[in-house]
Amino acid sequence: MTSGFLNAIASYYHQNAKADLADYCFVFPSQRAGIFFTNHLRQLVDGPSWAPQILTVNDFFASLSKLIPADNITLLFTLHQVYNSVTKKDLSFDEFLPWGELFLGDFDDIDKYLVEVDQLFSNLIAFKELDDDYSHLNEKQLEAIKTFWGTFKAEQLSSHQNHFLENWEHIPHIYKAFIKQLQGHSLAYEGMIYREVTEKIINNSLPEIKWKKVIFVGLNALTPAERKLMDNLRKRQLADFFWDYSPWMENTENDVFQSRGPGLFLNENRLRYPAPKDFILPLNEAGPEVSITAVANPTEQLKSVHTFLTKEYESDLKTAVVLADETMLMPTLHGIPGNVDRVNITMGYPLNNTPVFGLVNLLFDLQRNARSSKEGTWLYHRHVLPILQHQYISLLAEEDCRALHKKLVKGNYIFVKANELHSNDLFKLLFAKVTNGTDLAAYLVSILSKIYELLQPQEDKLLEQEFVFALHKSIVRLQDLLEQNQQHELLPETWIKLFKKLADFQTVPFKGEPLAGLQVMGILETRALDFDKLIILDLNEGVFPRTSAPNTFIPATLRAGFELPTIEFQDAIFSYYFFRLIHRAKKVELLYSTGAQGMKANEMSRYLYQLKYEFNAQVNSHTTSDSVSLLGAPQPIAQKTPAVLSELNKYKAGNQRFLSPSALSVYIECSMRFYYQKVANISEPQEITEEADARIFGLIFHDVVENLYKPLEGQEVDAATIEGWIKNKKRIDELIRNGFNEHLSDYEKGKNAFTEIHGKNVMVFEVIRRYLLQFLKLEKERAPFTIVELERKVEHSYNSNGLHLNIGGYIDRLESKDGLLRVMDYKTGTGDATINSVEDLFNTDKHKKIKATFQTLLYSLILDETANQPVPLQPGVIWVRDVFKSDYNTQLFIKDGKSKSPILLQSVQNEFKAGLDNLLADLYNPDIPFQPVEDITKCRFCPYKSLCNR
Repeated sequence: MTSGFLNAIASYYHQNAKADLADYCFVFPSQRAGIFFTNHLRQLVDGPSWAPQILTVNDFFASLSKLIPADNITLLFTLHQVYNSVTKKDLSFDEFLPWGELFLGDFDDIDKYLVEVDQLFSNLIAFKELDDDYSHLNEKQLEAIKTFWGTFKAEQLSSHQNHFLENWEHIPHIYKAFIKQLQGHSLAYEGMIYREVTEKIINNSLPEIKWKKVIFVGLNALTPAERKLMDNLRKRQLADFFWDYSPWMENTENDVFQSRGPGLFLNENRLRYPAPKDFILPLNEAGPEVSITAVANPTEQLKSVHTFLTKEYESDLKTAVVLADETMLMPTLHGIPGNVDRVNITMGYPLNNTPVFGLVNLLFDLQRNARSSKEGTWLYHRHVLPILQHQYISLLAEEDCRALHKKLVKGNYIFVKANELHSNDLFKLLFAKVTNGTDLAAYLVSILSKIYELLQPQEDKLLEQEFVFALHKSIVRLQDLLEQNQQHELLPETWIKLFKKLADFQTVPFKGEPLAGLQVMGILETRALDFDKLIILDLNEGVFPRTSAPNTFIPATLRAGFELPTIEFQDAIFSYYFFRLIHRAKKVELLYSTGAQGMKANEMSRYLYQLKYEFNAQVNSHTTSDSVSLLGAPQPIAQKTPAVLSELNKYKAGNQRFLSPSALSVYIECSMRFYYQKVANISEPQEITEEADARIFGLIFHDVVENLYKPLEGQEVDAATIEGWIKNKKRIDELIRNGFNEHLSDYEKGKNAFTEIHGKNVMVFEVIRRYLLQFLKLEKERAPFTIVELERKVEHSYNSNGLHLNIGGYIDRLESKDGLLRVMDYKTGTGDATINSVEDLFNTDKHKKIKATFQTLLYSLILDETANQPVPLQPGVIWVRDVFKSDYNTQLFIKDGKSKSPILLQSVQNEFKAGLDNLLADLYNPDIPFQPVEDITKCRFCPYKSLCNR
């Protein structure tokens, strides 16, 4: 810590009032400033001595009142009762909560700024008599009221204006009844205590000050209530005042800057409450060495933090890292280099940014969407899976999380019974339903207690334990407040709103020695403190200063007229904090991001512009840049190592694995994808499907057709039979419904209260029915034919140049017609039924559109080579999408000059086998690696594209 402001005050009183210090009270803008002041004083004292009283401004006011500061929850519930009583309404607490927060904030401002509530909330009628009733108001206040009411004309008020006026006119009555209610219980909010102390001063009933002297140190923007108290103590010669500022704040010739910048409150404070004449304020006339650094994005600042501290960090209390955005705390800690042996974090980490708060939000979603039926509690998969994937839950129950995730996805559970998730004690607590706020609190407490218990044995999870403990404490505190206010049966949603409101103001404190090591702090914690070396992050416009307007019921014109705080006040206050902080430092690095992210703008703060152009500071601006080389993403190549060849050998004869026609199609289209699937055994990601997409559409269509034909296997199917199916719409609908239950079931082929077809699936159901009926009409036209077999499993040890490989799969449909055995496959996708040549089937660029021909030809080849008696084989495809086309055909064709002819296996067998042999030879050639295709447009929908850097 530099020999700065607090050190100078400590030295001043050690020299001038050493014997009386125990009877003095020092009032600071923050507790942190008081701790550092006490440390300076301790270093000056030779022996044991009583310390002076150290208070913040709010604590000092509270010491002069018998009222007890109430928490926000108690205030909101009390205000809710008062509101309904005054307005004669029966507004629920949920509906009132947003209004209540506005009222509390405004009432606090009204009292701290000593505004008369009746004057502020003047009604429309009284406006006509302003000159008579409000002659004691100043011109600024009168103008503000006239400007505000100028938009209201009594003869033409809109319904919205009437509603606004109704609430507006109630506010003075609500305010007075609220004050009376709180006083009856000896409770108060901060502003109420401020006004009470002020009224005691006016009535000469202020209690005797128990200290010889009260010293106000480092304050800035004073409220009228604070000025009233200071005036009283000054007149009684019981107070000293010390104002911290830099030469920049008083020497600038820019009137706008002086009126809206850091000097807005300074000049009045120094004139009205001058510091002792013999006190010499330490000033740094030369100013610090300042660097303004632009970085590409917020996280890039961490490199600058690391570099700055590596070079500049020297010893305890002389260096600080200041965060304008408190959410950057955790990333910043990772940027601190190893030469910093001790770190003191003076700011708490926001509770609502912790992982455990994220878990609680997931549990809220789970509860909102939990359903009940006679079978029990049902939970929606979109709220169960994120809980299983949460970092704490997956850490503490890894195996159970993996097993349940696999079960839900594989079974396509949309809703799952809660008791089916109870595979361990933690899951029994997590997956349960609650009905009211009290139960919800107990539910969360039990879960957090269990998580804390499971985390305790893990020594590297101390931070996680702190997060869990802090959240547990907040929930218990909220429940205690609700019970004190006799709010036992809140709805869960109301409880959740209150909890989130409370959590917005909660932080997780970090344990550490406040007077040692590198100081990491927020802007507010720096008040009255000085450092030799400073690095300040996130100095972007909109972040520092924040540009959000105050959340208030009082319009800006009236706030300005009655001198209530406005956004300009906020700008001036933070401007003061910034310039006061840096002016005594020796070296300062200021960082801002040039890349917009979320709500963060990419422009540097206005304060940095002012620093560059208004002052004589030594400012150097530069942009961080790393060496950038435009290298392409590395292309993965899998060499056929002994381990890879060993995996491929599992497809050889004598082993259990088979190469299917679809697997060989994958190899033709992209050998790298084949490697991921069949060699590395990386499964494609699966998801729970709620709506019948193209895949589900195809499965249901296939199932219905199979169920119709299954009883007729080995028999001839005539047109009359198919006509009977077409007329039996009830049977068709039943089969389609069974298909939905099979492939989109919540509960393993069963029904529960939530499996009824709804939403988009109703439309899909109708589409499937229409396609099925049209398909059956086309089948009737083709009849008669014989269904030889459905879902025929074929296996073959194929000899390819001495390489014996297992090839096989399932044929959707084998039928006999006109002396041909037809190998049929159902396709709901698109494709070409005509090929130019057999060679095209093995061409990577052309294979995708004609792979149906390749697959059915391969099945035909397997049948031919495994048949006892060769028969003519014809591959065919049932193109479901084409059933409404006039040229619908199930045959496949090959071009022969300008004409085309149906494909028969025997006509292309030799050429097809030659291409297949070459394909398999390449697959097992150790010199040909697996690698991605060159055309990256083919990778657009590939599930493995991220592995290939595509």
